[in-house]
Amino acid sequence: MMCHNAPSISSNPSSGTLLSTRAKIIVILEKIQQGQSLATLLNDLLGSVSPQDKGFAHELLLGTLRQWWALSRIGEGLIEREVSDKGVWAGLNIGLYQLLYMDTPDYAAIGATVEAIKQLNKGYGAGLVNAILRKVQKNPAKFHKKITKNHSLPNWLAQQLKQDWGEYYDELGQALRQSAPIFLRVNAQFSTMADYAKLLNEQNINFDIVTTGFNDTQAIRLIDNVKITQLPHFNDGWVSIQDLHAQLGGYILHELPLAKPITLLDTCTAPGGKLTHLLELFHVEQFAQVVALDNDKERLKKVGENLERLQLQNKKVTLVCDDATTFVVDAPFDVIVLDAPCTATGVIRRHPDIALLRTEHDVAQTVSLQRQILANCWQNLAVGGYLLYITCSLLKEENEQQIQGYLSKNQNAEVVDFVLILNNQIKRDIGYQCLPINPNGGDGFYYVLLNKRM
Repeated sequence: MMCHNAPSISSNPSSGTLLSTRAKIIVILEKIQQGQSLATLLNDLLGSVSPQDKGFAHELLLGTLRQWWALSRIGEGLIEREVSDKGVWAGLNIGLYQLLYMDTPDYAAIGATVEAIKQLNKGYGAGLVNAILRKVQKNPAKFHKKITKNHSLPNWLAQQLKQDWGEYYDELGQALRQSAPIFLRVNAQFSTMADYAKLLNEQNINFDIVTTGFNDTQAIRLIDNVKITQLPHFNDGWVSIQDLHAQLGGYILHELPLAKPITLLDTCTAPGGKLTHLLELFHVEQFAQVVALDNDKERLKKVGENLERLQLQNKKVTLVCDDATTFVVDAPFDVIVLDAPCTATGVIRRHPDIALLRTEHDVAQTVSLQRQILANCWQNLAVGGYLLYITCSLLKEENEQQIQGYLSKNQNAEVVDFVLILNNQIKRDIGYQCLPINPNGGDGFYYVLLNKRM
């Protein structure tokens, strides 16, 4: 079978036929397989379907992505000849997902999916998909058992996780197939945790107050599915959406014995979650200078928008679009936050397309880039200053091994100890690895704090 580029999301360009919701989802999945991210595609999809189809479209797309590799293995076991068309694979996988995970009637899961494939001028794959879906339909329990057994990850990533986290491998394999909870960070400038909890109660929004794992700090975990902009005083900056483990950086730095006012460099800052958290905790008056650095102009705009919503605009906060590997300042900074580029394997629950987008070759390139940025940041750090190194990766090569290599070559770098107390916050010889194995817990993050000695 020939491989074709993904068509338009709205209609079949050759016939002008309006695409069904399933056909639109196939197009999106085809584009993701070709390297585009879900974040750039999801809103277009949801904006193109009818209001009554939005929930179905969201579940089918996200669910298929979460189970992609497991679904694909079902197909691989039943297909006798090579299929290179990514759209046909997408069609097969959404059909399988409907049969095995959703309450869609079988006739619709099969018939409407096959019709969607035909709509996209992929009729050559329709018979194959129809045959496989009907075979699975005859014994869904058998295939559901197969599909849920281990993991839904590309083989290279599964092997790496098994090597790095053998003790937690089975838990990780299952956890990364699930959706992630939504956590709130209350802006201490406007409200306490207790007062904001009262506001949620008044609006009958169900939630839990949970510990972050660092000292007595807390966050809110939403139980109800709530439109974010409808949260109490969201537009006024009282609250932000931020993963539980992503919040740790602000609290770790806030506890340091820093002489104020301090100078801060937030490297790879976009979209600004960790920066704004620090500004909330310290208040802008406690900073002599704040530089938010990112090499993406559009993403940097998002930082500015977040500063504005949270009412943190201040002349001391400077947004700089520049390359973190070469950015140089005249006066070194007291504190540097390096939220380093990484494979983002720790946030697959939240961004399931990562399991399709990342390849084994990406790891070495990412590690090299991290090394360059870390070395340059160190040059911009004052003697006696602190650098907080963060990734949202699960791979040791990007995390503790990266830092171990750096420490071996830089004698003026010293690890500063801190304590995390949750069961999925694993203390390492260097830093902490937070694992996304608790269904109600945070994503996968790595933290290590370094001090620059004389």
